[in-house]
Amino acid sequence: MPGSSPLPVSLPNFRKQYNLRHATARQQLLSQSLDLIRNVLLILFLLKYTRKTLIHLRGYGFVGSLQKLYRDTYKKLYGIFLSLPFVRDRVKADVDKAITDLEGKLVPSGPGTVNYKALPASGWTPEQVRAELEKLGSMEHTRWEDGRVSGAVYHGGLELSDLQAEAFKRFGVSNPIHPDVFPGVRKMEAEVVAMTLGMFGAPDDGAGVTTSGGTESILMACLAARQKGYAERGIKEPEMVLPETAHTAFRKAGEYFKIHVHLVPCPAPHYKVHAPT
Repeated sequence: MPGSSPLPVSLPNFRKQYNLRHATARQQLLSQSLDLIRNVLLILFLLKYTRKTLIHLRGYGFVGSLQKLYRDTYKKLYGIFLSLPFVRDRVKADVDKAITDLEGKLVPSGPGTVNYKALPASGWTPEQVRAELEKLGSMEHTRWEDGRVSGAVYHGGLELSDLQAEAFKRFGVSNPIHPDVFPGVRKMEAEVVAMTLGMFGAPDDGAGVTTSGGTESILMACLAARQKGYAERGIKEPEMVLPETAHTAFRKAGEYFKIHVHLVPCPAPHYKVHAPT
């Protein structure tokens, strides 16, 4: 037909086909990229857990790994069993009875026992405080003074206790974190740390800190080891091997500081750890 041309008709079709091919190419590229990312993540996942499995087998051995798997499975199933409704009520009753028995043995009670749960309306006189201290000190207790307690009290006799009381009286309100205000306490702490380092053959540049007791000492030692491993070796998943009889503070440190704890059995009759295992 004169004056007509196929271009206006074919151009829209060409654009549609071009856009369709272009969109298909983008979808294919996106699909390939997603497949690549998924495969990389899968490989990393497999490598991570393959490495963990090999390390576990190296540490426990094949037989030991099977034994650990059995123990872990047994504990899990036993926990599920204890959570069943008809078992849970019986367990709760037994636990409540045990708690009541412990409270009866450990919590002071009986005639003349007063439990103070709020500050008094007016402050006590020194005589009242001394009388209460005398009452508390004379409560029935295990005779640690006669050496009948193991590991709970470090007692050097009354003469040493009197000397300790003098030292506490002299520095009772001191605050060691302010050495400019209490230089004497700072000096004593540094000397105690130096003496302890010398007992363990530490180098001249060795350092240390004082803690509030045995549990905190273990916690701080585990924390220091974890930080040292991360700073010097890049260890992000620290582990710790313990005998089952180790102080419970080590397990507490594992929970606090995300250190995986491996327990080594200490079987009867000697209850000693077998280091090669």
